[in-house]
Amino acid sequence: MMKRILFLLCIVLLLFLYVCAYAQLETGGVDNIFSYGAGLRALGMGGAFVAMKNDPTLAYWNPGAMSFNQHKEISFFGTRTIASSYYFSGFYTNPTVSFGTLSIGALGLYTNGIQSYDESASPITGARTDYLHYQILISYGYNFKWGFGVGASAKVEQMRITEYKGTGASFDVGVYYNPEKIPWLSVGAVVQDVYSTGIKLVDEFEQSTRVYKAGLATNFYSGEQKNTRLSFALDGRFYNDNYNSGQKQFLYDLSFGTEVSFVESLSFRAGYHNFTLDSLGKGLPQGLSLGIGIRRWGFGIDYAVNFEDTDWQGPLDLLMRLGISYRFGLSMEEKKVKIAEDIRTQIDEGIRKVTETYEDKLEELTVEYNQEKDRIIRQLDEKYEEKIGSLDISLEESRQEITNLTTQLAEEKQALIEDLEQQYVTDRATLESQFAKERSTYEGQISRLQERFEEETSLNERLLADEAFKSQKYARGLQLYSEGEYDEALTEFETVARFDPDYLSVQEYINRTKAELRDVKTYSPEILAIYYRGIDLFVQKNYEEAITEWEKILEIDPYNKLARRNIKEARDRLRKLRELGINQ
Repeated sequence: MMKRILFLLCIVLLLFLYVCAYAQLETGGVDNIFSYGAGLRALGMGGAFVAMKNDPTLAYWNPGAMSFNQHKEISFFGTRTIASSYYFSGFYTNPTVSFGTLSIGALGLYTNGIQSYDESASPITGARTDYLHYQILISYGYNFKWGFGVGASAKVEQMRITEYKGTGASFDVGVYYNPEKIPWLSVGAVVQDVYSTGIKLVDEFEQSTRVYKAGLATNFYSGEQKNTRLSFALDGRFYNDNYNSGQKQFLYDLSFGTEVSFVESLSFRAGYHNFTLDSLGKGLPQGLSLGIGIRRWGFGIDYAVNFEDTDWQGPLDLLMRLGISYRFGLSMEEKKVKIAEDIRTQIDEGIRKVTETYEDKLEELTVEYNQEKDRIIRQLDEKYEEKIGSLDISLEESRQEITNLTTQLAEEKQALIEDLEQQYVTDRATLESQFAKERSTYEGQISRLQERFEEETSLNERLLADEAFKSQKYARGLQLYSEGEYDEALTEFETVARFDPDYLSVQEYINRTKAELRDVKTYSPEILAIYYRGIDLFVQKNYEEAITEWEKILEIDPYNKLARRNIKEARDRLRKLRELGINQ
């Protein structure tokens, strides 16, 4: 954790130094044209986007929320505004599993056909007739395991009009918070141009406007798979009036947006931007926006329309924009699942290899034992036959010696076999001990690997709300079941089954709980007859036969509580008898 915090601080410091390097180029500034915004999803929601997440343009809106992006994604859009003016933006975001999110983006405004005049108001035909203003953003965001994200954006921009040119830099910081206990609520805040050099053209200079933004968003999910989302967002913007002479005024405006999304494939959006409480509802449809987004096979197409401000646009005009985006590969959540599966595969493969090694060595030891046993027996037989053939005494003495020799050889054979068997047992115990140590060492390594993975992944987003809900209900059901509260336990298990019928062993526990709640009076005569036969055998201390009878009940009713309890009691008594050395 400390290494990651130091890494985050280093990234923020580098971004700040990047801004300061450009700060030496100019000494003044003017207000930024790029307050218009970026990204058609955000613009379709009226620019209420400070507390939203999962969008490549969040480097502009809130780099703290950008840290929770799930996909590598690239996005572009452009539109024609007034006359021959064109506004465009493009962003690329690159989230990682453990080291935060990086992003790079650009915004620009271009106009041509500008007429130039000299001091006597005569047209200058040889002068440049275009205007270009663009901004480059480099952003970094990091999210913590408790749902808190921080981020920063370094921005360098240049403005060129006719033959004049100026360059400046600025710095944004943002935060985002999605409480674990209130997963449907998120808040965000960002300070744009917290530090700015501005842009100076010839002798004209104005101080850049520092903008404070705060946002609140809600996300509600519905459907069996929780794949339909309804979002509402409200942003507030606060800044000083740097243009009018006299005492500066502290101004504010609000933006509201909503979005409904189906399986992240089709989205509808609407918003109302830059209004105040005094102007609410006045001048409509000015300030309204609508949008739609379609995504398939990673490709996204977004469309938005806005009724623009008459102060900028002249007569009220409807701006229509089209943008495209593309998502690369798996999401961060899918990557974490894949990493977990890879670790589980490594664990299983490691244990399988250790087990195979043990079984191979055990088989090799068994073969060696059998071969050695056959060799010794063969040598003894040969020795016996050799001694029998070499006897050159009387028949009676030979018979007696043969008898004695046979007995002696049999004893020697038995002793050698016993020694060999004892050696086999010793070697096998040594092999098992070695195997146990090797497996323990390997499992320790695997455990450390898994702990490391859990430590890495614990820094990312918590599990989805429905998974946490199922886990909580399942654990509560197990506790109530163990305490004998079967009615409440059944309610908890059936709640889990409504979300996921195949979740862990929930169906097994539902059946067990129902069996515990079942009235004995409802059992069939057949089951009761078998049950009482088992009782008679149990009373006579014929425990194994009683178990056999009660197991017949489980073949008919696998969760019969009487049969299960009595089988357990009979097996406990058998075990105690065996511990006392009494075999039934």
